[in-house]
Amino acid sequence: MFHGYRHFRHGPHGHRGERFPYGFGGPRGRGDLKYEILEILAESPRHGYDIMLEIERQRGRRPSPGSIYPALQMLEDGDFVRGQERDGKRVFTLTDKGRELLKERPDAGQAGADSDDLREIVFETMRNVHAIKDAARQIARSRSVDAFRKAGDVLERTRRELYAILAEHG
Repeated sequence: MFHGYRHFRHGPHGHRGERFPYGFGGPRGRGDLKYEILEILAESPRHGYDIMLEIERQRGRRPSPGSIYPALQMLEDGDFVRGQERDGKRVFTLTDKGRELLKERPDAGQAGADSDDLREIVFETMRNVHAIKDAARQIARSRSVDAFRKAGDVLERTRRELYAILAEHG
């Protein structure tokens, strides 16, 4: 829920994502949805659903309409984007003021190939996480106690290894 400019500018915790550098499923903090939207609109005008699909492509997880549409409304209210009806859909375009805000992005200096590489790595990793969940569900459906024990051991080792990586690079 939007709680004024502080929330819009810094996220729900009053910071710029330093505490949650990878947010939920993507390479950015929670307060950076507006920048993701602005980046997408810098490429071309789009409607809300198309923006959601592009964010899903980039970070491997689709944001909810309950987060995208209020963010678009806030950006429009601030004159960072302009919305207009086209073929029954509201299409948003980046304004000059939106381009300026995009330049202010905290990690703007890191844009380019590194950012694109990170997006691809995050996307692939999240796709693997979903595939692991699907495999675990299939093992559970097999109703084989032995297969489920083996899967549990693999998942436990994987969890420990992931935390070791986090400790090393955290």
